[in-house]
Amino acid sequence: MRTSTKKLLRRGMIVTSAGLALLLAQTGTAAACPAPGFAQRTVTTAEGSTFHLSLFARSTVLPASGGQTVVKGVGYNTAQGIFLEFCAIPSTVTVGDPTTYTALPTFCLPGHATKDGSSRRITNTATGTPGITIPYGPGGSFHTTLDNLRPQLPSGDICDVTVQCAVITRGDFTATKDRSYDQYIPVHFVR
Repeated sequence: MRTSTKKLLRRGMIVTSAGLALLLAQTGTAAACPAPGFAQRTVTTAEGSTFHLSLFARSTVLPASGGQTVVKGVGYNTAQGIFLEFCAIPSTVTVGDPTTYTALPTFCLPGHATKDGSSRRITNTATGTPGITIPYGPGGSFHTTLDNLRPQLPSGDICDVTVQCAVITRGDFTATKDRSYDQYIPVHFVR
């Protein structure tokens, strides 16, 4: 697929997601709907290996009380662990434009600490927290569920009120400063 086609598809998905969120906010519907979300980017490591990262979340509009979403990824570098989390989108980030991915996604749900299922670490190393850490599948893939996603973050911020939130991937603690694996799928809560 040509780069211009990929950019067009990415922009179309962002516009569709934003339109759906606006429609739901205006209609005041009390039920969440299973609007999927998608993110992709291509990264090249310092060693010259290229990876085409794709991230999919089944539900991006959740009930005000919280919910869960199934998340799938493919094309990730199996030599680099990642975190899959639910976080506030940094104010400097424009979702869909990796050139703006310069800040660490922070104020995330504390799933790694509370083991509530709201985050995962994906790595092929033998270390990790049981129930939180999962291995990559073939082709740098993973398939899991993020549970207990809720609008109130530990910082006191509230998704869709004081911050925008997303299912994200980023390099794990072995590459905290590396923004190459950052991806965002915005998530909204029906109020």
